[in-house]
Amino acid sequence: MKFVIKTMDRVDGLKTMTYKFLKEHGVNDDDIYIFVSTEKDHDEYQKAFPGCLVIKGPLGIVPIDNFIVDFFQEGVKYIYLNDDIKRLYYAPDRRKLQVVPNFNPLIEKTFSMMEEHGITYAGLNPVDNPYFMRGQPEFKYGLSIITDPFSFVINNKSIKLTQFYIDENYNDNSFSDYEKSILHFIDKKKILRLNWYSADVLYFNGAETSNRTKENCQKTALMMMAKYPEYITSIKNNKNGFKSLRLKRIKVEKIKSDGVF
Repeated sequence: MKFVIKTMDRVDGLKTMTYKFLKEHGVNDDDIYIFVSTEKDHDEYQKAFPGCLVIKGPLGIVPIDNFIVDFFQEGVKYIYLNDDIKRLYYAPDRRKLQVVPNFNPLIEKTFSMMEEHGITYAGLNPVDNPYFMRGQPEFKYGLSIITDPFSFVINNKSIKLTQFYIDENYNDNSFSDYEKSILHFIDKKKILRLNWYSADVLYFNGAETSNRTKENCQKTALMMMAKYPEYITSIKNNKNGFKSLRLKRIKVEKIKSDGVF
C-alpha cells in the first residue's frame, strides 16, 4: 500500500506526527511518498527521510493535488494524508473514542468495499465527537465532505481540481476537499464515508496568511457555488470569520456490508 503525504516546510512536524504515526503501524519507508513544492524542501525532506521517496511538484494546493493524480497510474490505490496526523479514532459507542487497533484491516476492508462498488474516494468523519459519530449510520455513500487529512483514493485521472484566480496573490482553491468530494461523486455517483472513524489532526485554525484571507475565502466560496449549483446549497459563516460550504443531501442506494471492521 502506498501512503502519500503532501507537506511544506514542516520536516520536524512530519517526523513527530504523520511519519511517526505510520511507523507505529508498521509502514515501510519505501511505501511513503512525500510531495513537496520547492528545491529547499526537497533537499531537507530527502535528508530527513532518506528511505522515503521525496517528489518535487508545483507550488499551491490545487497544482500539487493535480500533480499527484498525474504522478500515479490510473487505478493505483493509496492513502492520502496531511503531515499532521497523530492517530485514528473509532467510536465504539456514543460515550467514548478509542484509538483504532485494526489499522491494516481497516485499510484493506475499505479498499475492498470501494473496489466492489466502483467507488474511488473514501474518508472519515470530520467530527471527532462520539455522540454525533454514532448517531449517524456506519457508512454513508451519498454526497458528503471527505476531508484531506486522511482519505482512501483509487487514482482517478479524470478528477482535476480548479484553480480560482482572484488576483496576483491568490490563484488556488481553499475548498479543494469539497471539490474533490463533489468530483468523485459526480464521476462514480457515490463516495464512501466511515462515520464511526475520525482522525486526530491539526485542522485549519482560522489564522489568516498573505493569500488565505477571509475575503479570498468568501470570493472562492461564491465561485464554488457558481461552478457547482447542483451540489452546493449555501455558504456557512464560521465563528472564525472564514466560510464553509453546505453540500446538497443527495442519497444513493445503500450498499450491503457486514458492518464494523
